[in-house]
Amino acid sequence: MTFTLSNLKSITLLSAVSLLTPVIITEPAQAASFNTNLIQTQVQPLYTTTGNPDDYLVSPGTGYDGVAQLSLGGFWGSSCTGGLLGTGAHILTAAHCLTDDFGNLNISNGTATFELTTGDVNLSIANIFVHDDWTGGLENGYDIAILELTDIAPDTVDRYDIYRNKNEVGKIGKKVGYGGSGNGNVGDVFWDGLKRSGQNRYDASGDLFNQLLSDNFSDSLLAYDFDNGLAANDAFGYWFGDDYADLGLGLNEVSAASGDSGSPTFIDGAIAGVTSFMLRVYYLDGISSDIDDALNSSFGEFSFDTRASSYTNWIDDILTRWQPPTPPVVDNPVPTPPVVNDPGDDIDENLPSDDDIADDPIDNTPDDEIPDNPDDSIGDDSPSDPVSVPEPRSLAGLMAFATGLWLTKKKKVSR
Repeated sequence: MTFTLSNLKSITLLSAVSLLTPVIITEPAQAASFNTNLIQTQVQPLYTTTGNPDDYLVSPGTGYDGVAQLSLGGFWGSSCTGGLLGTGAHILTAAHCLTDDFGNLNISNGTATFELTTGDVNLSIANIFVHDDWTGGLENGYDIAILELTDIAPDTVDRYDIYRNKNEVGKIGKKVGYGGSGNGNVGDVFWDGLKRSGQNRYDASGDLFNQLLSDNFSDSLLAYDFDNGLAANDAFGYWFGDDYADLGLGLNEVSAASGDSGSPTFIDGAIAGVTSFMLRVYYLDGISSDIDDALNSSFGEFSFDTRASSYTNWIDDILTRWQPPTPPVVDNPVPTPPVVNDPGDDIDENLPSDDDIADDPIDNTPDDEIPDNPDDSIGDDSPSDPVSVPEPRSLAGLMAFATGLWLTKKKKVSR
């Protein structure tokens, strides 16, 4: 799906959520049986940290200036994250940042903010590309979108390629985003609008969860859990057994949180995953790998990224069809510099310049047969070289200005 912001006036906002209230979608009880108890799940579209959140802050100029905070307009407005692609004019993010629960676009404008050493750069969003198969079902995949900016980002803003190898499982990725934060023991407890980063390992593709929950989980998802080094809170080990047990990366480990939606996970400097949603699995009696009883980016929960390598053709098609903006055409010619006569030249300073004379240039030497009379120095009555007449753009500009005076600017909505 492709949307142009100028056409959004006809779109009806189907739902609105307070900026201060995280969105929590509770899935219906699954009919899967596990250890004789029914399993329940909670899923939330989205970095909480293992250690002090201040230790994970990202400073400008450290290689992640191309990770932008997205301020997305709408009835309430919201905040997400995205990564700048190679064109410098496109941002990869999550589709659910831009749509309602059914995949319908529900934003009217937006801005991407890049934090640089020289200060913030804000660029507006011109066009939106949402994958045609996105219908709002997070577990199905397709939670991917591209934002086209009105201008190309400055050359100093980092650009990123897509990770194109399907060998992500088992690899450690670097996650960067603007979401909520907190320690994994308490979960996502505050949002300060700052960029943070950390690591996590992709433990499996999404289709593994079809063994546990349903048949709808796609292999175009990449899954990881939030570990604290304790087996009791190792979600993969707890729910899928010793073959998937992994106690984590210690203080380097982070997990997605509200506002990190759309944020990139990097492998070898390329975007391998796009933050999509979180999942909490628990028995009806409340027992779970989760360290607490809430879906809040705490230890023991799962998170899922959209697998970028599953959508390379879709991404490449949008980028290759894009035409970079051309420089504006200058209507007025560059003025001809005035002729500066040599002090010893006895040519009358009132004579026209050589470029304005149709005949041969004047050679004002003693043997010159051309009379000294300026009027006779022109060989005939031919006009001077034509000069372009500027189009009446200045008048149109004045009219537009006058009209303007008469007619007198992790998602913080959690995703």
